[in-house]
Amino acid sequence: MSKTISVQCGHGVSLDGSWDSGCVYKGHTEAGLMLKITRAAVKYLRAAGVKVISDADHGNKKNMIEDVRWANRVGCDLYVSIHCDYSGAPKGVMPLFVSGSGKKLGKCLEKSIKADMKMKSRGVQKRTDLWELNGTDMTACILETGSIRGDLATLRDKPDAYGKAIAKGICSYLGVAFPASKKKPKAEVYRVRKTWKDTKSQKGAFKDLANAKKCADKNGYSVFNSKGKVIYHGKK
Repeated sequence: MSKTISVQCGHGVSLDGSWDSGCVYKGHTEAGLMLKITRAAVKYLRAAGVKVISDADHGNKKNMIEDVRWANRVGCDLYVSIHCDYSGAPKGVMPLFVSGSGKKLGKCLEKSIKADMKMKSRGVQKRTDLWELNGTDMTACILETGSIRGDLATLRDKPDAYGKAIAKGICSYLGVAFPASKKKPKAEVYRVRKTWKDTKSQKGAFKDLANAKKCADKNGYSVFNSKGKVIYHGKK
């Protein structure tokens, strides 16, 4: 994977050094909420082998103008800026684009987020008045992740899952395989019985083998695993 992409967190430090929090609702800021989501997206993208530059690596210390200049200097192939909409906005994800390739990227993001986050969509919309879309030399998309009021629970409580959904959407656009999630092995249950088929004789079911052995010793029974195989004979 030789391409480098830019994934940036909306708002942050302005050109004059002042802090730009973006929209605010009940003590929550756009910049604060989006930083966690952006960090998660970057984490999953890098795990998939994608080379990423991001202001999230530096605590969102760059403003949007500098983010665009940075991506242009590096020669990135893709630019995604992660935002949320103001408190009066309707619920739902809304990718913004200006070019045909940006629209395709927006649709990949929309599809992944709708599927993984069970969110509504306000549609993939064309905008011709936004700096992050007009100033970039590459395919660009501004992702409105939702309303800071209407979607607050999702934005606040599920940043890792949301970032993962964003990463999946970007990987889909790039044609990069997204690593499959590792399933946790099912916990073994040890059953103490006279015989495996004699279910009525069961004295207990234990997750801890040591406790199952104690029960087997007490009753003179055997310990069986979940497949019905004897793994211990009681001493009584």
